[in-house]
Amino acid sequence: MSEFLRFLIFALAFVGVLTLVVRLARLRVNAPLGYARAVGLTTIFVALFVAVWWFLTRGEPAERMVQPLILPSPMEVLKAFKPLHVEQGLVRSILSSWLRVTAGFILAALVAVPMGVYMATFPPIAAFFRPLALTGAYVPIVVFIPLSKTWFGTGEAQKIGFLFIGCFVALLPLVIKDIADVPAAFLDVAVTKGATQWQLVRHVLFPVAKANIWDHLRGVYGVGWG
Repeated sequence: MSEFLRFLIFALAFVGVLTLVVRLARLRVNAPLGYARAVGLTTIFVALFVAVWWFLTRGEPAERMVQPLILPSPMEVLKAFKPLHVEQGLVRSILSSWLRVTAGFILAALVAVPMGVYMATFPPIAAFFRPLALTGAYVPIVVFIPLSKTWFGTGEAQKIGFLFIGCFVALLPLVIKDIADVPAAFLDVAVTKGATQWQLVRHVLFPVAKANIWDHLRGVYGVGWG
């Protein structure tokens, strides 16, 4: 309980200080911020972060506030890149992870985007796949780890299959909501112009929701890395 109280005090203190800064600086809601000033503020944050990092890890290992095993110093991190690359294949491992995540994400997008569009557009499709959507929304993703091993084995296919499931489960409800949120006025105008059902999907619903779908694709790709 004491640890919880510490975290609670820290959270309240952080919010209080942040609120005080906003009030004292007299910041305006949605006020324009110049590019140079924005970059400067970001640079200040990075500099403060590195300074705190250095302060916590300065000196010999026995004298540090935080031990190297938990948090190495900035220079120790930089020096570790060479042995990680030469001896442990850091770049090759990064490339392998990128290929896995990208493959699983692309497969999930190829299935989830059309399926989400059709589920939000045609009620029979939504009714047919509703159990799948509900299961994906409420079942913890870790449940699919042993299942994916059962289905795909323990090789590369299992990793891509699990990433596919994780990205698909995250993306499908977002696409459904984006299509469902398209104002009905767009459809009414298209119908009065003589648009067919397929033209409503291809030239009205998807183009209007496309910007939000692209934004969600970017977010789900990050989910894949997570």
